[in-house]
Amino acid sequence: MKRFFLSIVAACSLAPLFSQNETAIFTRIEEPREKALSFLVPKGWITEGGAIRILDPAIAGANNMVDCKFDLAVKKDSEGSVMIRWLPEMLCIDQGQAWGNPEGAVFNNTLVRRKRDPVSFIMQVAVPYAHPAAQNITLKGSKQLPALASAYAAAVDPGVKIFMNPVYTAAIAEYSYVENGRRYSERMVTVIEDLGRNAGGLWKNRGTMLIRAPEGTLQQWEPLFSVIQNSGIWSIKWVEGEINGQRQRAGQIALTQKELQEIDNAMAESRRNTNSEINKDIYNTLTGQEVFTNPFTGKPETDTNNWQKRWVNASGDIIYTNNPTYDPNRDPSLHVQGYKLSVPGK
Repeated sequence: MKRFFLSIVAACSLAPLFSQNETAIFTRIEEPREKALSFLVPKGWITEGGAIRILDPAIAGANNMVDCKFDLAVKKDSEGSVMIRWLPEMLCIDQGQAWGNPEGAVFNNTLVRRKRDPVSFIMQVAVPYAHPAAQNITLKGSKQLPALASAYAAAVDPGVKIFMNPVYTAAIAEYSYVENGRRYSERMVTVIEDLGRNAGGLWKNRGTMLIRAPEGTLQQWEPLFSVIQNSGIWSIKWVEGEINGQRQRAGQIALTQKELQEIDNAMAESRRNTNSEINKDIYNTLTGQEVFTNPFTGKPETDTNNWQKRWVNASGDIIYTNNPTYDPNRDPSLHVQGYKLSVPGK
């Protein structure tokens, strides 16, 4: 079960564009549907989607009903002119192993889909799913991400390797397209998990994520995307309920507190490793990350170093600024109190 949770780890005016000289205000909110995790969202942005429960085996097979999936977007406006989005992870059986069943059918309780390399999956499956109205899709470039693939391979539960030996490949693609009369630039990253010969052709897309903005503006939004991407914190209460629900259906006993702590630690470590590798490739203009000390909890927090000052409150909201004299508690336009400086840890 640990392995599942290591995988868990969106035509308004464009002016003004985001500038790092501005103060950026983020509010921590919960995933809307099941409160499975919390994450930071820029002030005024929209959250859409969230947890998905497939309830009909005819949709994608009974095997895709076992785990919770996520289709979650954070958008600057209702159109999603500027957006970051995570796409569902679907367990599939390679069409070559599906006894002639066509792509999109259900065979052996699993969705039939030809196994693809990461870039082909992005361009042929993920982009049409995310943007069914997109036209004139043009691939600008792609890059293999062996370090990201290795991070996923390192997180595989040793117990799983007794029965199968998953193989991982990862890549990022950059492309443009027209949607509703506007041309967008977009980058998408995905990992393809091939469950190996013993799994009879089973494979899965993992960690599929996109960022988009109107053509020519994508890099200017990267600092905000980076904060959102790296801010996710899973609810251990939700994790416990999800795993125990799966265990009950399998006739197994409930999780112990020791197992929960191990899962929580493994999820956090996996998130750090995978996000670190994604950051290196999906963003072109970011400088890096740093470890800060939370003034309320005393715990270290890895975060962007793209701003000079980082202010936090007890609820986990964050305000970034490059103004060395700025204090949100004294900002008459915010009407807030309780923010403290979070400084780089030692």
